[in-house]
Amino acid sequence: MECSSMAGTTSFRVLATILLLAIAGRCYSQQMDHIQLSRIAAAIENLTQVEQVQAVASEKVASGIMKLFTSATTQAVASEKVASGIMKMLTLMATDHLVCERGWFKLRSSCYFISKDTSTWEGSRQKCIALNSDLVKITHDDEYSFLRDLAKGHNTYIGLSDLQEGTFRWVADGTVHQIVESWWGKDQPDDYEGGEDCVHYRSSNDGLNDIACDKKFRYICEKPAHLGWNFASVLDEGTPTEK
Repeated sequence: MECSSMAGTTSFRVLATILLLAIAGRCYSQQMDHIQLSRIAAAIENLTQVEQVQAVASEKVASGIMKLFTSATTQAVASEKVASGIMKMLTLMATDHLVCERGWFKLRSSCYFISKDTSTWEGSRQKCIALNSDLVKITHDDEYSFLRDLAKGHNTYIGLSDLQEGTFRWVADGTVHQIVESWWGKDQPDDYEGGEDCVHYRSSNDGLNDIACDKKFRYICEKPAHLGWNFASVLDEGTPTEK
């Protein structure tokens, strides 16, 4: 009986030991699984954080690119506005600071001189040339009205004749005249008795008239205005009061 009891006790101990080892192995396996799971979770969290950082970084990069683009666009617009402003300023300066010498009268970009002496048509032209100008060429209604006011009350030569080929031309550049019909006086030009080749503004204030070129009249010279700061010349702009 003692042997049998001892064998039973030994078997129980063996079984108990195996059971304990099994339990211990199971616990160890679970503990290892838990560690692995913790590591995996930590890795996933790290990856998520990396992705979030990358997303934020990408957003910041995109925002930075947009800011740079907006800045470049703004600078381009600003540069264009500055360039436009400079051009406007230069145009304004070119217009506002065109001046004429004392004794000359400005309209737009031209200067005009009305003589007090009289001369033949050719003599008048030579006197204009001596003043670095030529007998006036009329190109538009405003200019015609302006010159009519300058010449008012006086017979005054302008730079138009039909001395060449019987065709009225502007002496300043040789172009065929472009004259509004209303600029001519009544029934003019009429080449009275076949000897009227030069044109003047008639003292009766009714318009242009062809006349014999050897008649002595006042004359109007014209030349381009120039850029400058001759403020004294402003006093001479407009129509003269002395005739």
